Amino acid sequence: MLSENIRALRNKKGLTQKELADLIHVTPQAVSRWESGDVEPSVTTMQDMAKIFGVSMDELVGTLKPEEETAAAVVEEKEELSEEELDIVAEKLAAMQKPVLAVCEQCNKPIYEGKDIVRKTRHHGRSSESYVICTDCDKKNKEQTKQRAIEYSKTCRRRSYIWSGIASAVALAIFIVCALKYSLDTKYLITGIVAGVLLFPFLSCLFLKNNFVGEMVETVASWGFVTLPGIIFEFSLDGIIWLLTVKLLLWILGIMLAAATTVLGAILGMVVSPFVYPFALHKSFTDPEATDTI
Repeated sequence: MLSENIRALRNKKGLTQKELADLIHVTPQAVSRWESGDVEPSVTTMQDMAKIFGVSMDELVGTLKPEEETAAAVVEEKEELSEEELDIVAEKLAAMQKPVLAVCEQCNKPIYEGKDIVRKTRHHGRSSESYVICTDCDKKNKEQTKQRAIEYSKTCRRRSYIWSGIASAVALAIFIVCALKYSLDTKYLITGIVAGVLLFPFLSCLFLKNNFVGEMVETVASWGFVTLPGIIFEFSLDGIIWLLTVKLLLWILGIMLAAATTVLGAILGMVVSPFVYPFALHKSFTDPEATDTI
């Protein structure tokens, strides 16, 4: 601020760096360093420059803002103002002279009131740091977050309509074709049709991401992904063959167990999804921010 003020006041006065340096008995290089902000002049030198520029020390160092200059000038002419106008000017001056409590990291605006400070935490891996923004920026951020949630919720709904509908239609077509081609019993055909119909709300709940169906299926499916026990074997040809055979059997058993729990989770999801889907669909309209974006 001081460096900018020196440059601006010098240019306003029509002086070159050398001419200003000659007036205050320093080198032009010193003036150049002051204006670049590398060093600051001494108090005595600043007083000399203030006299040359015809300004106060406050104006030179930048502690007196243009608004304050105007208000101060008005106060000096207080004999021309009414008592009510003087009170208004005094309030404005008091507001201008409030200390800066913080600076908004987002818009760089100074914050003078504690109620306007919003503290946030930024995470960097395992570490975190606190920062401050103003209430205006916080409100703007919340509004932007809400708009993103609304758009994402719309995207999830579109996907649920399109892909769930396609999958359900394909499943129904396969069941009907197989039933007609192989002359299956009526109960198999009805079972296939019911499964195809239940597939739509089940997949829709997964696409909407604002309900527990997906988490339930994942939890039940995880039951089958277990760590198989170790095997003790004799270090010989027969022992190694036995080890490989048992390992293969355990691997097949693990796949079968994982597949069984995954199917079980899917079946449970298809059973509960017709009851969950209407609420999940309504929630996507009324509370889009509940949609899981991860």
